[in-house]
Amino acid sequence: MLPLLIAIIAVTIGVIFVGNNALWGMLRADTEANATAWGAFLVKRVPQLEQVVGGKDSRQIAEAFLRGRGEIGTMRRFRVYDRRGIERVDSDQVGFRPLGGEAPSLNKTAAGVFASSVAAFEFVEHGNGDARLYTARTMVPLIKDGETIGVLEVFSDETASWTSLQAQFRKVAMQIGALVFLAFLLPGILYLRRTGQLEFAASRLKHTVEYDALTGTLNRSAFTALLREQLSSASTREMKVAVHFIDLDRFKNINDALGHAVGDQVLSATAQRLRRAIGTRERLARLGADEFAIMQPFYTQAPEVVAQLGRDIVREMARPFFIENSEIQIGATVGYASSPRDGRTVEDLVRAADIALAHAKETARGEAVPFDPGMEAQRQYRQRIEVRLRQALARQQFEVHFQPLYGVDGHELRGFEALLRLKDEDGTPISPEVFIPIAEEIGLIGPIGHWVLLQSARTAREWPDDLVVSVNLSPMQFQSHDMPKVVREVLQQTGLPPHRLELEVTESVLITDTDKVLLALREIKSLGVSIALDDFGTGYSSLGYLWSFPFDKLKVDKSFMKDLAVEGSKSREILATIVALGKVLDLKITAEGVETKEQAEVLRSLDCDLVQGFLYGRPLDADQMATLLASRVRNEAMERASQRLRRGVGKSSIVAALKSA
Repeated sequence: MLPLLIAIIAVTIGVIFVGNNALWGMLRADTEANATAWGAFLVKRVPQLEQVVGGKDSRQIAEAFLRGRGEIGTMRRFRVYDRRGIERVDSDQVGFRPLGGEAPSLNKTAAGVFASSVAAFEFVEHGNGDARLYTARTMVPLIKDGETIGVLEVFSDETASWTSLQAQFRKVAMQIGALVFLAFLLPGILYLRRTGQLEFAASRLKHTVEYDALTGTLNRSAFTALLREQLSSASTREMKVAVHFIDLDRFKNINDALGHAVGDQVLSATAQRLRRAIGTRERLARLGADEFAIMQPFYTQAPEVVAQLGRDIVREMARPFFIENSEIQIGATVGYASSPRDGRTVEDLVRAADIALAHAKETARGEAVPFDPGMEAQRQYRQRIEVRLRQALARQQFEVHFQPLYGVDGHELRGFEALLRLKDEDGTPISPEVFIPIAEEIGLIGPIGHWVLLQSARTAREWPDDLVVSVNLSPMQFQSHDMPKVVREVLQQTGLPPHRLELEVTESVLITDTDKVLLALREIKSLGVSIALDDFGTGYSSLGYLWSFPFDKLKVDKSFMKDLAVEGSKSREILATIVALGKVLDLKITAEGVETKEQAEVLRSLDCDLVQGFLYGRPLDADQMATLLASRVRNEAMERASQRLRRGVGKSSIVAALKSA
């Protein structure tokens, strides 16, 4: 709009300037023409004009003035000068100035006009308001027979002329102004419209750049910029800043079970609820899929408000959502950090809050946890584990150990459970309870699980034909829905008979996308592979799973072994019920974590099918496996030899059989 106004003002000023110059030029030309005409009149009517200019009697000029005054129009007075600019005649004082005597004054303008034969013009304004008068003062050369003989100065009243010209100019100026206005009106309208569109687009773009489209909250970049500004201002006054990172619990389950449309509604409702939980100074942002952040300014004297806001967020998010006639329960975990204690810069404060959130998700889900410097060491350790996992996968530095699986009598080896092991670069073992959850979180459990399955099948292919290998599957491996294909390819690559492979799944794999998991398990089952339900009795333990899914075996969690040897204990009663249930459903029952002979005796009395634990053997590496299997072969050979002796077979044949073993 400003350029348009400038253009209109410039045109208006131009019109006024040009118009005034034109009026001025017209007036000057008119007065010069009148003065020239009066000069010609004098030259014609006063033959002795040269003598008059030279200082002679000026009565003839006076007479001519009186006779011609009415013919000259607006002229009110005149003067005549000689070549030097000396005044010789003044119509208001008719007379002459003779040569000699007192030295007369010189009019330099008149002398200049005589010398150049170029007229001089001056316009003078008198009075104010309606009494304002305009007088023109014009000097022209007096020319006789082509020769300048003097200078004539004419005073004329131009009030009427100038007023008339100005009135005409104003009329023309108004017309031009109207034309200019009309000429700029349409472009102006288009300009304003375009400007409005651009401003609207700029506003939308700014909103898009700074705000989350789904929830209307600040996005990460805008939140970071605002936090930086707040930290800068807080350092100069009694205000500090806290940052709360909020992660929604079980949100992925909502997306998987109810769809992303419902998930989006949950996110929008979460933003609304969080806005109600915070005050007017706090600002809310959405940082990622299900992660929010709150910037909280607080007074130095009241640091307790930070922890209180964290608790308020957890409490608010613990209330159920009601969306599309469904009650949805998610909850939230919060990690928070405060300046300057936990960080003075944006980067340090955000990292501290993020570390606190990660720690809370691992150890105190559903709570608000403040940052502690010790968490940094844990974070670094976790990062080191992540790096080690990627290295081990790329370099195939994982190891598979095998724990023996025996019949309940403890003598008959039935197979082995494959257990993944990982060592740090310095050879220090890393607990599976540490690295497996991390592998699941960073998305490596799929390729790692495939590697374990392939290595276990290759190893088992070299065992005696009566031994099976049991491999654990993570729930994350079923998310790609290609597990049947993976199992089929592993069997084809290794040549392991399907009946010698057993896959273990936990109850957690059954609660997400149940129909697809059921379809995958049935397809795996159709290959001839056995399916075992691991850690039975510790999770949901729904009986519906047992006849809905194609299980061949139930593996009872080791937690039942703790007081199993105590007569009348709950563990013994529950385990007896599980064994009886297995008989009814034709499911084999395996007891894990058997460590004492008393536990083994109870399991035999309950008629449990299979056992494993430290009492029967710890997980073995490849060399230990070879020793165990060689010992088993020798024992079997000796048993066969003993049987042959009892049947009367020759000693030499027995010795040969033992040597071959």
